[in-house]
Amino acid sequence: MKNKHTNKIKSFDIENKDLAIELGDLYYDSLADFLAHLAQKLEDDGDKDYSKKRLDLAYNLYMASKLISDAAKHIDKSWEISEPFVNEFLEKNND
Repeated sequence: MKNKHTNKIKSFDIENKDLAIELGDLYYDSLADFLAHLAQKLEDDGDKDYSKKRLDLAYNLYMASKLISDAAKHIDKSWEISEPFVNEFLEKNND
């Protein structure tokens, strides 16, 4: 059986710290989308652990999912605030 969990993403030759910086440099709407997918993945993992009666693990995965989902909502709000500035910057630099 293949272990799905790893210490770093094998398809990228990048350390987790550098990956965090790269993700943080995404436009906020893209970052919010990524975080929403991550939250869903953790919720799905929580569901699997809950079904196997690993209740403490499931609870913590659910809580992490909720907090990441909340973070995604705040990042999305950050996009709403910054989008006009980004568009203005892009328009100036496309001329």
